[in-house]
Amino acid sequence: MNQMFPQPRILRLTAEGVREEMIRLGVHPRGVRIMERKAPQLLIRIEDLDLRAALILKQDMLSLGGDVALKSEAAGLKVKSTPAMIMGTPIHLARLTEKIKGQPFGLSDLADSLDELLGDYGSARRFVVNGRDLLEEGKTLVMGVLNVTDDSFSDARQNLDRKAAVARGMEMVAEGADIVDVGGESTRPGALQVSPETESSRVVPVIEELAERGCKYICIDTTKAEVAERALASGASIVNDISGMNFDSEMPTVASAAGASVILMHTTGRPETMQDEISYDDLMADIFRYLNEAVRKAEENGIPREKLCVDPGIGFGKMPEHNMELIARAGELRSLGTPVLIGVSRKSFIGHYLGDDVRNRLIGSIAAAAAAIMGGADIVRVHDVAQTVKAAKICDQVKRWTT
Repeated sequence: MNQMFPQPRILRLTAEGVREEMIRLGVHPRGVRIMERKAPQLLIRIEDLDLRAALILKQDMLSLGGDVALKSEAAGLKVKSTPAMIMGTPIHLARLTEKIKGQPFGLSDLADSLDELLGDYGSARRFVVNGRDLLEEGKTLVMGVLNVTDDSFSDARQNLDRKAAVARGMEMVAEGADIVDVGGESTRPGALQVSPETESSRVVPVIEELAERGCKYICIDTTKAEVAERALASGASIVNDISGMNFDSEMPTVASAAGASVILMHTTGRPETMQDEISYDDLMADIFRYLNEAVRKAEENGIPREKLCVDPGIGFGKMPEHNMELIARAGELRSLGTPVLIGVSRKSFIGHYLGDDVRNRLIGSIAAAAAAIMGGADIVRVHDVAQTVKAAKICDQVKRWTT
């Protein structure tokens, strides 16, 4: 085809990439500052919005050049409330918040929430552990999995001996692990609970020795407040609770009293039953709602948001297709104001798609971790530390440029 004009191309850029592209174009610095907020298209989901508020919101956004998607019944005034998806640039959203401030039907509160959300847009997450922001360097963190159990789905008994567990923990640190996650109870599908005494006897000696040998950031993987308390007193500084602090009502108090950082995960139930009946009305909305409540509870118990991280719980009450969607959309959970952890290593959904058994899932695990990083994960939890650290370094360089 003969072209008498330059061929256009669609760009896929981050907010930083948009700024740098304009600089390469030779745009005046003042113009860069003005236009950089006009480029990114944001999609913002809101649940259960009063119909009157929704209709005002749609009209206001249309007048600004954006739009709001509502359920079909809203147009016929057949519902009292509706979910909504706001579509516009950051500058559209900033103008919208000004228009709805002081308006009725909850719109004034929505304006405050949008202001906060837009203020965080594009900013780096914080995860403060022992007074230090582990994300301050802007790189993806790698958490090494250290199972001190006799029935783990992937490395049963491998680290049950204290010396072997400590040796593997220190090896992971040498391989580049930022955090070592020590667990004494298997949470694989169908796994049964062990007593707090058994769990503590497995993890506490390992944590004590890891701390003595200079491991700076140790995480205790438990749902039991009693185990967490002993582990935190022994040298751990992070609690990784697969229940989002819902299984043990004392967990928020224990974590707060110790000044611990906390990872809040989504699950549909205990490991022994979580895969029995899997059903979601709306996967992302349901998980967001659950984790939002977990964050709220943590803050009410004195754990500041900068010490919190959320995890959508890959494989915990999820079908393979659910896991893939969560990996791709991990970054949406950053709207909670926390970093996002994704744990995909050696899990059964990899075997579902590749046909590999648990001993042959290295490549699938690396690919899934890389996809999670590109999808917005700030931390990846893995068994194969050395290989994942290298993959994460490449992903961190690539994601500077792409949306």
